Amino acid sequence: MGKVIFKRVYDLDASDKQRVLVDRLWPRGQSKETLHITEWPKEITPSTEIRQDYHKGKLDYEAFAKAYGQELESNEEADSFLETLKDLLENGDVTLTSSVKNVEQSHIPTLRSYIEKEIG
Repeated sequence: MGKVIFKRVYDLDASDKQRVLVDRLWPRGQSKETLHITEWPKEITPSTEIRQDYHKGKLDYEAFAKAYGQELESNEEADSFLETLKDLLENGDVTLTSSVKNVEQSHIPTLRSYIEKEIG
């Protein structure tokens, strides 16, 4: 069984064979041919509302992370995403990738915690 790796889309390399884009929007300036994305589960990313509120400064990081965590817990598509992730892990490492500039102040830590809690 493989492991889950997190990388920015700009840091991907040939070792990242199974790539899952975990952003709601396609990364600016990146072609689909270049990124070779295996899965793009937009439905498990932060909703447009909380993402925009965070970027506009209406939510601080803690409020954003809490709101996104609640969205994940109640998201009907999250189970499907976890099953897909488990299936991919059977074939090796899976790279979850995002175009965020500041990974630690983004949705990635919340998603990472959720995945670790649900599948270990």
